[in-house]
Amino acid sequence: MNLPPSRREFLGRAGAGLAAAAVASPILAACGSSSKSSTSATGSSGSPKRGGTLRFAVAGGASADTPDPALAGDSFTLYMAANLYDTLVRADENFGLEPALATSWSSTPDAKTWSFKIRSGVTFHGGAKLTSKDVAYTITRILDPKLASPALANISPFLKASGISAPDPSTVKFQLSAPNAFFPQILAGLNFGIIPDGTTSFAKPAGTGPFSLQEFQALANAKFARNAGYWRSGRPYLDGVNLVSIAEDSTRVQSLIGGSEDLVDNITGADVKLLAAQPGVQTLQIKAGGWVDLAAWGDTKPFNDPNVVLALKYAANREQIMSLVAPNAYLTGPDIPVPPSDPFYPAGLKAYAYDPDHAKHLVQQAGYKDGLNLTLYAYEGDKLDAALAFKQSAQPAGINIKVVTWPHATYWTQVWLKKPFVGDSWARLHTSVILQSAFAAQPNEFHWNDSSFNGLLTSAVATTDTTKQKTLYGDALAMINEKTSGIIPGWEPQLYGASTKLHGVELANGGQVFLDGAYFG
Repeated sequence: MNLPPSRREFLGRAGAGLAAAAVASPILAACGSSSKSSTSATGSSGSPKRGGTLRFAVAGGASADTPDPALAGDSFTLYMAANLYDTLVRADENFGLEPALATSWSSTPDAKTWSFKIRSGVTFHGGAKLTSKDVAYTITRILDPKLASPALANISPFLKASGISAPDPSTVKFQLSAPNAFFPQILAGLNFGIIPDGTTSFAKPAGTGPFSLQEFQALANAKFARNAGYWRSGRPYLDGVNLVSIAEDSTRVQSLIGGSEDLVDNITGADVKLLAAQPGVQTLQIKAGGWVDLAAWGDTKPFNDPNVVLALKYAANREQIMSLVAPNAYLTGPDIPVPPSDPFYPAGLKAYAYDPDHAKHLVQQAGYKDGLNLTLYAYEGDKLDAALAFKQSAQPAGINIKVVTWPHATYWTQVWLKKPFVGDSWARLHTSVILQSAFAAQPNEFHWNDSSFNGLLTSAVATTDTTKQKTLYGDALAMINEKTSGIIPGWEPQLYGASTKLHGVELANGGQVFLDGAYFG
């Protein structure tokens, strides 16, 4: 799975890692244990071992990458944000929230005023003590449109800078401009990593995370060192982490097999089979960690014709597409960004059946008697597989697709949101976040703007009644399935390859990888 800047990489983009599946009301002060997806929790001695440097090969990366967490958008910068900084709360694999820099949080009954208690005794890498002013500065900075943070689209509909206050050093309050029962889910996004008040330069960034940044070179590497003063007692266990960018999938996998890397991301279903036959390596995964996406501009010819959009949906052989993208590890479903396991999944909603004859009829009804010619852009890797598989399944419907392969390194700056028909993928995020960031925010890759849909989202976050939330989100998801000019053929796991000597790596939806509990044993 390849997330873009909120797709696998870009979410990143949605706020870089917001997510949640538990529908329990988030209004209550939080906290307690939550489930996690991780490598083995114990080493050969039965307890974590200290020492060693983790070598982590990463597919993503761009020349514009920066250690600024507010600007994290691809997988490389998201991994930095997750391990150099801390957010107020952390979301686990099932989107349950646990305390991080906030020890507790609560809301007024109308979900408009939120208060967070800040953990005492936390220091930044530079030695300064964490206070509520740092939190207020961090969030205020993200709300500045000039910064162009990927998280702006998620938070700005609900919060203005004037609504942030720090009444005392251990309390930060958010007076929302519109109620949001899921506000803490937004703040779990990696873009909301807390930085010191007044920070403007990231040449020597200071976070509160388990590691500090020692070296960084965009599109190349980053080196972390253990933060001996980390607030999570005894952690981290590793002495350091070396991230290296290796764009070529096969090279990255072979580096794991050969022992030059300990952890690699963005492996495919085919890689899982390969790694299963190799000694000393293992596969880590979150099932249904991301959705594959073929998105068209619904306000642009020919995609502004409902018959064309419907034809594309009927021309998609979802099983064929996903069996190529994620062999033996996929789910298919309707054209919505929520998997069947999600509590907000609308009961009874079905995917469009593969029916090339009906699709051909719709194409002709739209006036394309000699067939419909389209150009689809996709980046190298499994997203290209999805595009090529769709091309094949659409041919019997008289839909002729030219697939243009684009380098992954420049796809998000030169193609995404710039070409009318693209193939990519998104990391799974909490329903409240993904519907806002991928479908309501403007611009979006579907060029979709529907006031009725937006109204459903507003109503869903304004209520703390979980039954009403489920109904409202169900209606919104049904609209996406029926009306948006996009195809979501299915879901693929979030997959990583790792040495069997590596333990304690924590995965979470949104392409998040936390290394504070990682160790060799």
